[in-house]
Amino acid sequence: MKDLTRRLPTGFAYVVLMLSATLHPLSIGLLFALVGILGTFELKKMIEKQGLDFDLCPALILGLLAYTSIIYPVLQFLLYTGVFAYFIVQLYQKSKNPLQQLGTSLFAVVYLFIPLALAISVATESSNYQSNTLMGLFILIWSSDSWAFVSGSLFGKHKLFERLSPKKTWEGFWGSVVLTAATGYLLSITGFGLSSLEWIGLGILTVFVGTAGDLFQSMLKRASGLKDSGALLPGHGGILDRFDSILFCLPAYYIYFYRLSPLFN
Repeated sequence: MKDLTRRLPTGFAYVVLMLSATLHPLSIGLLFALVGILGTFELKKMIEKQGLDFDLCPALILGLLAYTSIIYPVLQFLLYTGVFAYFIVQLYQKSKNPLQQLGTSLFAVVYLFIPLALAISVATESSNYQSNTLMGLFILIWSSDSWAFVSGSLFGKHKLFERLSPKKTWEGFWGSVVLTAATGYLLSITGFGLSSLEWIGLGILTVFVGTAGDLFQSMLKRASGLKDSGALLPGHGGILDRFDSILFCLPAYYIYFYRLSPLFN
């Protein structure tokens, strides 16, 4: 009960903040840039727990350059310049394992900043920023997690991926597939823009990809010996604990809207 009283206010504030931020590209852009920065600090802790080196400042600088260049492609030269400069800087550092240090820093860019930057691209796939599309996609992600928990609690018997997440079950997974697809249909009839078939398909896609994102974050935490990625969000853990599914879903949505949807149409 004590944990629930901590989770509910945090969860409510999180949802309100996220949905409010989707109303304008500037607000979601600034919020996700902050998420990338805070997530990098959590990732640093996890990587160093594994006995690996992590170059924080280059990771943040390159991450923000990548984030900005995706939102404003005209600035891509800054990212290329930054990566090249980082390689040159390695010549003057005395790291015993420069490839490891390069790899962990660039991993932060690929895992955090690039997916987060795609949020605005996903919302502007029809040339104009569509806040209701992004809002609906976030609702699908949250629904996927919630329905999996409910279905697993009621019917769960067979472990989905016990090595990484002992509580996840196949019953929870397939229950989430059905109920998140139903949530997608409800979004389609309540003014969220896309067709019923698209929202249902995106609901199913969300469960598969979001579950993979959750399991990937569990893998990182287990390798680091951590229960949560951080303690910033009372009752929920850290930033990465709340955004693990989003980090995998945004690239999947981008691929759908910009590569698959034109083929279907």
